[in-house]
Amino acid sequence: MGDSDITVRHALLRTIIIVAFAILVVNLFQMTVIRHRFWQGQALENRQDRFRVRAPRGRIYDRDGALLAANLYIADITVPRKCLTPAGPDSTLNRLIEWFGLDRWETIDKLQQQAARKDQLVLVSDASPARIFTVEERGRDLPGVKVVTHSRRQYLFGPLFAHSLGYLGEIGPADLDSTKSIYTQGDYIGKMGVEEAMEPALRGTAGIKLEEVNASGRVVGQHPVWVRDVVAGTDVHVTMSLKLQQRLAAAIGDRPACAVAVDTRTGEVLAAYSNPGFDPNIMGGSLTTKQWNELITNPDKPLFNRITQATYPPASLFKTITSLAGLSGGHIAMDSVLDGCGGGWTFGGRYFRCWKKGGHGALNHTGAMMNSCDTFYYQLGVRLQVDELAAAARSMGLGARVTTEFDDEVKGNVPDSAWYDRHMGKGKWSRGVLMNTSIGQGELLVTPIQMAVVAGRIASGGRMPDPTFVKDPAPVRRQPKALPFRAEHLSWLREAMRRTVSDGTGRAARLKTVSVAGKTGTAQNPHGDDHAWFMCFAPAEAPEVALAIIVENAGHGGTEAGPIAHAFLASYFHEDEADSVAVPVEIPEGAD
Repeated sequence: MGDSDITVRHALLRTIIIVAFAILVVNLFQMTVIRHRFWQGQALENRQDRFRVRAPRGRIYDRDGALLAANLYIADITVPRKCLTPAGPDSTLNRLIEWFGLDRWETIDKLQQQAARKDQLVLVSDASPARIFTVEERGRDLPGVKVVTHSRRQYLFGPLFAHSLGYLGEIGPADLDSTKSIYTQGDYIGKMGVEEAMEPALRGTAGIKLEEVNASGRVVGQHPVWVRDVVAGTDVHVTMSLKLQQRLAAAIGDRPACAVAVDTRTGEVLAAYSNPGFDPNIMGGSLTTKQWNELITNPDKPLFNRITQATYPPASLFKTITSLAGLSGGHIAMDSVLDGCGGGWTFGGRYFRCWKKGGHGALNHTGAMMNSCDTFYYQLGVRLQVDELAAAARSMGLGARVTTEFDDEVKGNVPDSAWYDRHMGKGKWSRGVLMNTSIGQGELLVTPIQMAVVAGRIASGGRMPDPTFVKDPAPVRRQPKALPFRAEHLSWLREAMRRTVSDGTGRAARLKTVSVAGKTGTAQNPHGDDHAWFMCFAPAEAPEVALAIIVENAGHGGTEAGPIAHAFLASYFHEDEADSVAVPVEIPEGAD
């Protein structure tokens, strides 16, 4: 090979090297200068993870600004679902169980329950600083393990408002299917009460951010990129008063009972207490299977919201409606005197007893109300038509939902002729059904909040709106329909109820400085002892507050429910308890 050939080859090689280098320089210039933004974005996409950030839930305050439900920020230690291999926990999970001293089988069972609906499983909820430090310090040896900070609902007064405020629970498959654009697996949603009713306002809007992560998925970047900002939930002010709720609960004590107080001028619920209750703080993630089973198998039914879901015969509280129906239909006058009460009354070959075995003797209409004479109301009841009495009951709010906020509210039952035809057969029932219905027994069923509405509408002449539990944001309100009763008949009833408390069966509710109007009732219970009812409003001359109380399996309304009304009203009107003692009332056995 000659020198010229070698020279040519060297030149060619140099040319190739120069061209290749030039291409590299051009490409490098293009990547770093001309297309810098494009390749930077690609690099970021390759090392960025997308995170959904839950919005802080709106807080709940009472009508006076006292905080009832807040957000407590905690940290959970989570593990990826793949830690639960078919052969059992992988080495990462085994190490964590050992380090934290967790019960192995209980922990695995808890994680397996979550695995059906989550990719990242909560190993330790509300982790201590020591456990968080352990995970952070040994992060390189714990792939996929994360410390996740989030808020947990905190109910500052535990069971006190459990049924009216509700609680937060993890969203279920049914809710998730219908709300995929709003919620994801692991989110919490309002269950029961105000938490459920005001969910759209309280929940806020979750944010989306991009974080720089390393190969093991741990965040290493300093500056996240927000795709969508977090919007905090709206704070809600309820109509209830913390002080009045505490007074009502104290008056009820540990008895199974329910009471609802409403403002007769606005329909705002001032207090609503259902006992027994539960601690809503344990419902938001820390509830164990054992605790849940104890709640749902408890014979006292602590999860049962007696305010809007429990139905009872209204007993003698219903005599107020029987009187209005009789007056409206012209079947009786305000001063009428019917056959004297000798302890009962015979109709259709059957003897119907009055609660007072010795009888009340001859009473006029007002006296019959004051003393809750069953015999008088048996006679009035059979003068009415079934549909006439049912229409009067429905005009007061019975047989229908009275709130616009609680979807789980039940309607109760107001039987009319069509109802009896369906359940007893057409033509197979007699007017004798009016005997029981006229004194609030039989197939008639009501809820405590409905009876608070009845008391409020009698007090306000029908002007009280439907009850509401939310003050702000202002709810959509249904305005009441005018009552089909004459003003003088309602005025007579209010006076008769005032005398029921001053001189009749409701004397245990009397106050020293404020006049109270009310009605006692004792509802027959086929499953045990009778239930004690009382409804009232005050002041009798210019009503502000109405109240309905039922104490289960307690006996007589005047002696058992009346004193609860006294305690609540004494607190509401700021009477000195030492000077406003409930009047001990001796009522014969079987009384209202």
